[in-house]
Amino acid sequence: MENRFANLPVHSAQYAVQAIDAVLADAITSKASDIHLQPRADGWEVLYRIDGVLAPVGALARHSDCDPVTRLMVLAGLPTYRDTQPMEGRLNWTSSTVATENDGDVSMRLGVFPSVHGPRAVVRLLRRNDQFDSIESLGLPDRVREQLITMSERTSGAVLLAGPAGSGKTTTMYAMLRRIAGMRPRRSVVTIEDPVESLIDSISQSEINRGGGMTLASALRSAVRQDSEVLLVSEIRDPETAQAVMQASLTGHLIFSSIHAGDIPAALRRLVQFGVPPHAIRSGIGAVVCQRLLRRLCSSCHGNGCDACSDTGYHGRLPIAGALTLDGIDPIGDALADSLERGDSLGAMRQCMVDAAASSGMDDLRSCAESYVQQGWTDEKEVYRVLGG
Repeated sequence: MENRFANLPVHSAQYAVQAIDAVLADAITSKASDIHLQPRADGWEVLYRIDGVLAPVGALARHSDCDPVTRLMVLAGLPTYRDTQPMEGRLNWTSSTVATENDGDVSMRLGVFPSVHGPRAVVRLLRRNDQFDSIESLGLPDRVREQLITMSERTSGAVLLAGPAGSGKTTTMYAMLRRIAGMRPRRSVVTIEDPVESLIDSISQSEINRGGGMTLASALRSAVRQDSEVLLVSEIRDPETAQAVMQASLTGHLIFSSIHAGDIPAALRRLVQFGVPPHAIRSGIGAVVCQRLLRRLCSSCHGNGCDACSDTGYHGRLPIAGALTLDGIDPIGDALADSLERGDSLGAMRQCMVDAAASSGMDDLRSCAESYVQQGWTDEKEVYRVLGG
């Protein structure tokens, strides 16, 4: 394995400072979304997540005066004597060596977790990317894009973004908020996030504070009394938040949120598991969008591997998505809502959706992926990695 940090002065008193400066600057230049410092007996293995895939890039040594993870904790204002407990914080770091991006375009959040060989650290790099500011710029299928534009113009109902971590859900929600923020007449927009990942002009953004008793659900209940019209809750992760989101959607608010689910039927079943009645889902959910990100074949080598793509064959990503509306007009949405109210199993709901969509040409994840393979934008190997067989 190549060690990008092998030339750092290990015996210098400034080793930890120089090591972290080098890693952060290199990760930004490499367009990494996450940095992992994985502890081992003799130091830390350094890994970057680029285009959704984790790869080792080097190693850092242990130092008697100050180790690299301790340096990160100092930059995040975290107490270094509590390294046996999980902690999170925002990194306060700037660099004069990274000329490719402005310091204000990348913010960093640190998570520290104890392990046998010492604290493990993960740094999330959050970028403000003007390339994906609008719904039109996301590269979504035409029908999904039009459904999102239509939903952004509504005055009530919930729009759920479903998919695993790193599937682009937050980017899509932010694009919708930016569209709403630019509409006239102005609408009162409030977000409740964990954490705030990008700042948007002319809306009110809030970050939860569990220590202070401000949870997603409690903040949402207060936000609906702030003369708000549009609300964003970063994620539905428990019954209290799920029920608060549905209540807000049924009382005249347009609300956006995300949920960890593999497909649209699984997202609806998850709400039922959180205690939301099926009839409330039918009345309160405006649309569910499920999306993933596929790596794009490198345009320089067409998948063969070259310096431009670090010999991976891929460079950049593109979204695949499917959307369903539960507005009483879409027959597929009606069929799925009926299946949900009957208490059908998840497998039966999926089959119901397949049967209803067979004659409609509805976009789904696999049909999008197959289209991109045919156009030469990605390959079957990448589709299998993301969607399975």
